[in-house]
Amino acid sequence: MVQEDFLHYLWKFQFFTHKELFTSDHRSIQVFNAGAYNVNSGPDFFNAKVLIGGQLWAGNIEIHVKASDWYVHHHEKDSNYDNVILHVVWENDIEIYHKNNTVIPAIELRPLVSEKVLERYYNLFSKQSKRINCENQIGKIDKFVLNNWLENLYIERLQQKSEFIVKLLNKSNNDWEKVLFQLLAKNFGLKVNGDSFFNLASSFDFKIIRKEKEKLINLEALFFGQAGFLENDMDDLYFNQLKKEYQYLKLKYDLIPVFNGQFQFFRLRPNNF
Repeated sequence: MVQEDFLHYLWKFQFFTHKELFTSDHRSIQVFNAGAYNVNSGPDFFNAKVLIGGQLWAGNIEIHVKASDWYVHHHEKDSNYDNVILHVVWENDIEIYHKNNTVIPAIELRPLVSEKVLERYYNLFSKQSKRINCENQIGKIDKFVLNNWLENLYIERLQQKSEFIVKLLNKSNNDWEKVLFQLLAKNFGLKVNGDSFFNLASSFDFKIIRKEKEKLINLEALFFGQAGFLENDMDDLYFNQLKKEYQYLKLKYDLIPVFNGQFQFFRLRPNNF
């Protein structure tokens, strides 16, 4: 039996036949965007675009070895899975339903993967004693090809970073302080919460930071409030002070908090948590 991470690999790189691609209920499928791979809690791929039965869908993709794993993992109780548009499985043993009782479209990969790909997979991940899975193959790669590939990765990484900064600068009319603030926030979130922290830093006008920078409690209220962590009630003096200040700032600057469910608390070091 294959492992789920192998199915993630197949979907991410689309290593399966796309001829006569259909869902389990016989609707045609065309994949425009496989989505962004998610290594944290929630659906396996975000923001995919898939044409199903002539209708274009944008949303998330969930992957399982067996379709019934959906219920084994209790996804039906988790609101993070409400916008799954396609269930990618190795074996479609049962139908899976949304909360409104509509069937989630499923595609079964098992008949779509070539025997050659499966053979390579089993050879790489066999239980033979190996230091690394590809140790028998990596020595056959030409050193020029390997070094050229590593150099390209380095250049592409720098290019991605610089292009992202240029886009932010153009959007902010070359406000370097604003861009620095957004990137600092993103990096404080590290890999797990980087995008969420960036969304938080972009959810309000940076002019508010400039106006409120002398009052620490106002900044703390702004950040926690915009992150959606001051919505509940709590018998705590500091919490209630933050909540009071944020309600004032919210009215003053017409603020809309971001969705706090996007912040992850899983796989975090204690200080980052």
